Amino acid sequence: MRKIYTVAAAALIMIAGCSGVRTWSSREMEEDITGESLVEEPFEVRDQWEIWVAGGHSREYITTNKVATHFSCETNARNTRSYHGLFCAMYEYVNSWDLRSGGTLLNQDEVTLARAYPHTLYRWYESERVMEEIMLPDGENGLAVRFTGLLADTCSLAPWVDMRFIWDVPRPDYMIFWEKKNNVLLISRSDNPFDPGRPRWIAVKSDAGMEFEPEERFEERTYPKDMARRAMGRTSPFTPGRLTFTPSGVSVREVVFAFGLGETEDEAVGQAQRILDHRVGMKKAKYERLARKLQISGKRAPRTGVPGDPSTVRKLSEDHQRNFKAYCWARASMDDLIMDQRGRGIYAGFYWFPNYWGRDSFISLPGACLATGEFETAREILTSFMEYQQTDPESPRLGRMPNIVNPDNLQYAGVDGTWWFVRAAWKYYLATGDREFLLEAWPRIELAINGAIEKAVDHDGFLTHGDGETWMDAGGESNPYSPRGNRAVEVQALFHHGLLAGALWAEEVAREGVETGGSAEAWRARAQMLARSFRDNYWWEERKYLYDHLNRDGSPDTKIRPNALLALWVYLDTVKMLGLMESFRLGEMPGQVELASYLQFRETVQTAMETVILPQGVTSLDPADPDFKPLHLDLAHYYYDAAYHNGDVWEWLAGPAITCMVVAGEEQAARELFAPMITEILDEGCTGSLREIRDGRFIPGKEEFGGATSQAWSLAEFIRVSLEELGLE
Repeated sequence: MRKIYTVAAAALIMIAGCSGVRTWSSREMEEDITGESLVEEPFEVRDQWEIWVAGGHSREYITTNKVATHFSCETNARNTRSYHGLFCAMYEYVNSWDLRSGGTLLNQDEVTLARAYPHTLYRWYESERVMEEIMLPDGENGLAVRFTGLLADTCSLAPWVDMRFIWDVPRPDYMIFWEKKNNVLLISRSDNPFDPGRPRWIAVKSDAGMEFEPEERFEERTYPKDMARRAMGRTSPFTPGRLTFTPSGVSVREVVFAFGLGETEDEAVGQAQRILDHRVGMKKAKYERLARKLQISGKRAPRTGVPGDPSTVRKLSEDHQRNFKAYCWARASMDDLIMDQRGRGIYAGFYWFPNYWGRDSFISLPGACLATGEFETAREILTSFMEYQQTDPESPRLGRMPNIVNPDNLQYAGVDGTWWFVRAAWKYYLATGDREFLLEAWPRIELAINGAIEKAVDHDGFLTHGDGETWMDAGGESNPYSPRGNRAVEVQALFHHGLLAGALWAEEVAREGVETGGSAEAWRARAQMLARSFRDNYWWEERKYLYDHLNRDGSPDTKIRPNALLALWVYLDTVKMLGLMESFRLGEMPGQVELASYLQFRETVQTAMETVILPQGVTSLDPADPDFKPLHLDLAHYYYDAAYHNGDVWEWLAGPAITCMVVAGEEQAARELFAPMITEILDEGCTGSLREIRDGRFIPGKEEFGGATSQAWSLAEFIRVSLEELGLE
């Protein structure tokens, strides 16, 4: 291991003193048993956003910089996942830190009260009367950590680093540079595994003068949530030693640390310095950007029983207040997933999806951007993905949008993402009338449709695909746990929608002088053939439901899954797009449009309510099916991927189900399905967010952490139905 404990020649600006030191007395601090006096947030921000997590219980907390960096941790405990820490572009950098006040370690397992906000996290150590605040600024590759309270005269901080790709567990050599003159500790891996453009260095700086005491060691750590999954349950973070310091202040003391990431030493140091210099302003800017997005900047939160002028104070019942708070948090958590890692895009979710998934992005986009009026962001996401369309004429996936966009590679193994893209793009056009986009996207739409017709459409007009190419993709093509080849019901509804949306698109660009070669007529004819074949093959009269898919031999699959609801959800989009809702209800649909009658629609919804729609959400398989897996994590009996689409409740499916239930006249049942999501955002799981999945069997009080902790399409569908279906705005 290379060790250099020297004073660097480069002159860097040192920061003296610190900002924001309180004037509370020791006596006042002793009487403050919750750390209230050390919270820097204005009253209206606390009232609107604050989520308390009391000691003895912990929730996960996630925040991003809106580009490619995120930080996560437990609110009231040490890291329970190897995925916790400071990450950038799918690499971990900082695992954690240990602060000692005098000789006493501030143990995260002993946090007595955490206060979560979308822009910052507070953790209160009651026994030591010390508050810790953690903040990741927008657009910065670094983290600010502030400690304030009854800190001892002499304190120390030991940084723990784990510089690795998200799914690797190396134990590398590190380089350590201590620059006393510049008050900075620099750390990097000796083997430099980082591609150009990725950070290579970590800089640790403070607003207090520091001394460095080398004490290098690795520590093998186990993470209970990952151990339960038997995946990434152990890593070996490294600490170079301790940084000792004397905090500022007299009775109540404060110190701020900054972790900066950079491709060079100077870049990392500059990043850390910038965070130290502008921490307060960066935090304010992060909050104000979010408040502007939600149009609540400068307003008090709705409160119950607030005295004052009734014309200026909005009074809400406690239930409506909770709904409003949950909605705001969902917007904030969704916003945290809209990133700029490789162009603008939407992370599918944390922790193992910090990349762009085409399917997830375009299912999410209507709720994440269109329902909320964020049209510029929607456009950027759509045009970013268009650059990655498969254009190789020899590829069997010609015309597809990528299923996954990683920082350094693309993957096209998803049949449906392209058609979710077409759906989202047409919705964007309808919402904005953006004719420049209409013209820009036309070649992509044309290639998507014609590529599919050339490569994958059968003699009945159906779009064919592999066993693992739908959203039920656990195990992939090589080992699918829910094989659905080769004609899934929702894929046909999506392709049908794409053909008819494409025909409208062709007509619109033709008005601008674009030669379309008769595409509109040809695609409508295709849609008519597909619709006729769909009506002939997918209605399951015995169960009053749609078959999940057709097998390669043409036989229907008889498992009851929620994909029938997905097909009807997309079909509703087609009907609304063509202005045919009244005709749909009256049973007067054109042949090229009709996939199911209104009676069949209502019967399908009723069957779903009797089978896959459960009190806690929509399950991926009828619980009466012999292949139903009631628990996601039951490794003594099956690998967790076997449960993903064979029993797990998927929270995003509540959105399509609610829409279909409302159209079928089941609004009260739809509201009951929605209610558990509000409870989760405010009281369970990750603070202010929604999971990917839950167990198919509901067990009261059980902490569920097997799937992704914060998932884009779950949040997006919560937002969409809040605004479009249930009128909760």
